[in-house]
Amino acid sequence: MNAIPSYVSFVAFALGSYDVVRGIAHTVFAGYAATDKARLDLTGPSGLDQLILMLAFGASNLVTASALIYLALTDRRGSLLLLGLIPLAYFAAHIGLQMHGVGLSGQGVFPGRFNMMVYLTVCTLTATSGVLVALTRMRSAPDAASPARPYVDHQG
Repeated sequence: MNAIPSYVSFVAFALGSYDVVRGIAHTVFAGYAATDKARLDLTGPSGLDQLILMLAFGASNLVTASALIYLALTDRRGSLLLLGLIPLAYFAAHIGLQMHGVGLSGQGVFPGRFNMMVYLTVCTLTATSGVLVALTRMRSAPDAASPARPYVDHQG
């Protein structure tokens, strides 16, 4: 019996599918996404750098998508692990932004920010509940790994 609930794989597959869409938007349609959706000014001196960062982010979305979908189809434990690591990685990025005094204002407020908050919340809730359910199931299940021990009366 797998102690990790099956919904963990479902959520990993769903988020992986969403990451495919995000990856395509940030790579294939990077110019459109940058100018029309994120409202970035690519004509300025940092325009090419912004586009490169968007493309790199899209490539990482495609890697995350592949990993989530693969793990959802093959390894529930891996799905659970990755769903827990994703929010931690974004939290590390948040710390980096704070360390460098970067606030999300002006061009830093992207239209996908709300979607990312939902994405990270789903990752966090699924990972947390998946771990709690697995721990509960492991505690309540009989220990199948060890052989049955006969009762020994040590008082006699």
